[in-house]
Amino acid sequence: MNSTQAHQLLPAQLLTSMVYYVVITDKEGKCMYANQLAQNLFTSPVQNLSDTAFSNTICRDDIPLYVAATKSCIEFPEKHTSVAIRNKQQDLKQDDYWIRWELSAFTNEDDNTGGVVYIGHDITPIETASHRSYEVGENEEPLDSEKFRSLVNQIPGVIYRCLGDEFLSLQFFSDEIEKLTGYPVGYFLKNRKDGYMKIVHEEDRALVKQTINKAIAEKEKFEIEYRIVTKNSKTKWVFESGQAVYEAADQVSYVHGCIFDIGNRKQTEEALRKSKDEVKRLTLVAHNTTDSVMVTDAEENIIWINAGYTRISGYTLEDIQGKKIGYSLVDPEMKQKIRLALDNKLPYKDEFLSYNRNGEAIWLEVDCQPLQDEQGRHLGFMAIANDITHRQQNLKNQEELLQRLSLATDSAEIGIFEIDLVTNEVIWDDRMYKIYGYTRGTPLSLYKVFGTALYPEDAVMMNNIIGDLLSQKKEINGAVYRIIMPDGSTKHIESHAVIKKSESGKIISLIGTNRDITDDVLIQEKIKTQNKVLREIAFSQSHEVRRPLANILAVIEVLKTSGAITDLEIFDHLAESAYQLDMQIRNIVQKTNSIDDEAFR
Repeated sequence: MNSTQAHQLLPAQLLTSMVYYVVITDKEGKCMYANQLAQNLFTSPVQNLSDTAFSNTICRDDIPLYVAATKSCIEFPEKHTSVAIRNKQQDLKQDDYWIRWELSAFTNEDDNTGGVVYIGHDITPIETASHRSYEVGENEEPLDSEKFRSLVNQIPGVIYRCLGDEFLSLQFFSDEIEKLTGYPVGYFLKNRKDGYMKIVHEEDRALVKQTINKAIAEKEKFEIEYRIVTKNSKTKWVFESGQAVYEAADQVSYVHGCIFDIGNRKQTEEALRKSKDEVKRLTLVAHNTTDSVMVTDAEENIIWINAGYTRISGYTLEDIQGKKIGYSLVDPEMKQKIRLALDNKLPYKDEFLSYNRNGEAIWLEVDCQPLQDEQGRHLGFMAIANDITHRQQNLKNQEELLQRLSLATDSAEIGIFEIDLVTNEVIWDDRMYKIYGYTRGTPLSLYKVFGTALYPEDAVMMNNIIGDLLSQKKEINGAVYRIIMPDGSTKHIESHAVIKKSESGKIISLIGTNRDITDDVLIQEKIKTQNKVLREIAFSQSHEVRRPLANILAVIEVLKTSGAITDLEIFDHLAESAYQLDMQIRNIVQKTNSIDDEAFR
């Protein structure tokens, strides 16, 4: 493990610390990393750290404690594990050198335990004192002597000693207590019974008391993490370790221990937990999203895809692992566009035509983002793609439909308008401008153009029709009205309109058509005039032509009955011709009167 990898596990402050020892081992105890301070623990200069067992730094008698603590840490990573052991000294004449190690297991990329992180601090004065009698003899200095206080104040933690009474009344605090809590030593000495317990977070007090009392009763060491509230009302996490010393009658003589600020470690653990939770959530999202997700390394080689990618493309990870991003594209322009973004480590978002494993064309909406670590180094790319093949097909169908509609409206010379009732915007196509005699880009409001052009006698009718649409009395309507052109001429307009609603049912716009039917109206008027002439001709036929014919028929009837005509055959032919002429005149009149010109009125 190199320094960069170690930085990913621990903050830089620990790795460069000259107070805390930092060692990282694998599960077998082989060293993977040691900071500069920790390397001084080895009995000989470290030539090859990976070949060195961490146990080589430990006193032989304490190796079983080290092994048990490491095993517990690996088996129960969620449980806090620490152990106080002695360092193996080169000079055996030296006093024992005690270090308290805090153990944390870490996982590798496969979520398996990769090894153990050991963070240690020097507790030699505490352990040395705990192995001696604290009875003050004639030649011994008292507990609070300047010499002893000077010694313990060198330790980067709070050293304390309490009496064995029911309150565990404070007897000694090192000066570090002021740095930790903001309160001076004198504050606690004036409040020996409950001064420290008052600053323990109220949610943790019961646990602290219970843990210490249980350890005293069972004659065991206690270790606990809890919160305190400092003088400036800040909450801090601390780690406390201690043990009771007993008299011959198993009475508690005193309790001594140490307290360390573990705020940085807690922040690191919380950040690591959040990071792991975030990774798990992102992984869960990537696995379950219906979109395609692809991840590449820094060289643009595909290293991971989700199930959505396989569903859309048909390719599995085994099929494409190691292939370059954009492998399925064939359009040179698309390839060049992506190449430009990849070379410059830039994000890109666009729609591309690709091909699946079966050679079928698919349209993808792709959002590709470069990936970077905290130091800004390029790690690769992540591309999220959505299959928009159906959407593209619908767009194509809509375009074809629009072309046919445009052809139909152009052929029929129909203008289309839309009124946005939310923004009051009026939209006309080119045909509408032509119908009303204006050019596109006119500075006049289209509302004003329509209001000015509307024939005064038709205004009430049109207002009623529009009102029925907006009040939803009708959803579609049609009308014929007149407009006055800018040159003063009159046009007849046939209009149809429908309302458009939102999903909630609110009317949002009015869409309609206009068609100039002036020529049709003129033709209709001409037909109506012709029908009137025909009716006048029929009237003339009925009254003027039939009058002399009626006289002829009367004379024929008189002659026939008088007997004056001898050639009755010729007489009969004459009478039949007169009757046929009368029938023809009657038919003409009848057909003329039956002409239906209601459609032209």
